[in-house]
Amino acid sequence: MAAKILQIDLAHALPTLRINARRYDAVWLLVKFGPQPLGWVKFRTHQYGRVLAPDQLAQLLSDQLHLQVHDAARNRAFEPLSNAYTPMVSVVVCTREHPDVLERQLNSIALLDYPNFETIVIDNAPKTDGTKNVCAKFPFVRRVHEPRPGLDYARNTGWQVARGEIVAYTDDDAVVDPRWLTALAANYIDPQVACVTGITFPLELETPAQEYFEKYGGMQRGFYRRVYKPGTWSAFFPLGSGRFGAGVNMSLRRGALERMGGFDPALDVGSLGRGGGDLDIMARCLREGGKLIYDPRAICFHQHRRTMRELRKQMFDYGWGFAAYCAKYFEDIELANQSAGMLRRWSRTWGKRRLTTNLKLALTLKPHFPIHLILLEIWGGVLGLRAYRRSVRRVRSESVRFIKKGLVRAAA
Repeated sequence: MAAKILQIDLAHALPTLRINARRYDAVWLLVKFGPQPLGWVKFRTHQYGRVLAPDQLAQLLSDQLHLQVHDAARNRAFEPLSNAYTPMVSVVVCTREHPDVLERQLNSIALLDYPNFETIVIDNAPKTDGTKNVCAKFPFVRRVHEPRPGLDYARNTGWQVARGEIVAYTDDDAVVDPRWLTALAANYIDPQVACVTGITFPLELETPAQEYFEKYGGMQRGFYRRVYKPGTWSAFFPLGSGRFGAGVNMSLRRGALERMGGFDPALDVGSLGRGGGDLDIMARCLREGGKLIYDPRAICFHQHRRTMRELRKQMFDYGWGFAAYCAKYFEDIELANQSAGMLRRWSRTWGKRRLTTNLKLALTLKPHFPIHLILLEIWGGVLGLRAYRRSVRRVRSESVRFIKKGLVRAAA
């Protein structure tokens, strides 16, 4: 069942919406009030036909988001974002052989409403000239070649060549909102803030795989700004970083990255760790004493995996990557108990409980999340427990190999 993604801004008059009812069974309407996203209004197309008039739209808003609209008006969320603090920001896009979606992302970056930024594309272990050719179309883009395959290698190269005080990361298969950087940068006026993340919405819901991913949880972390400080607000502090956001919409102080030694190349896509690199860097920011802010005004749209085959691999890698991230801290004197406890909770709550709930729904022939996707994630978690150690050994051996080839320099 395909769903159409639309946006409206309550700072302007309500529009008349025209919908292709033959192609789309539902509409997901993202409602914003100026720079502040308020939530989703969802409805079936057969209820309203091809045209939704402003009075019908007003009724839907009243039915589904009346409290959010009231709070936004009371808090004057419609006021434009302040440009009082605009530090130099380096936008880093890490990519590997995805020139088609990369061009779409760079087109969105070209529309950013921010006075002081640069754009860096990290061409990670390329096999063709596709990325190079796309970057040549955009004069403002600086392309940097990173020969070592792996997302965290690319992320590290990004901050190392960045000129900005802030490094903002996004993915090649995403699209950023014109006010994305303004929302991120405003939070860094507090010198204790080390990391700021934003909200990530689906770019499209054209296939069953994309809808299942949103039912799984997607990449949204709520519509309210949150500030996380070092402390005991979580039993798993600072490792419970899944609530903070995702790497597709993440920024960090360059100085904090330098002090921490950057991202762990034994984690995330392209390594034997397969994931967890964003979770790890956010947890380390808090562990080092910095603040982390989740600001939903920093908006990004992500193109989810379109096919079930791609989604199955993603679910398996999610389980594998989370287990590898937890395993990194098994021998840490301070965090071993937290990491083991977090993994146990994940297996009981996210694994066993979700599996049991959906099995009951399946047996009663009710709509449910695909059982095989839950099992794949659990199985990935089981196999990923020993992955981190092997990934560390591979990183060390690869470092020696690349140094001998003269592709990277040895550490001083």
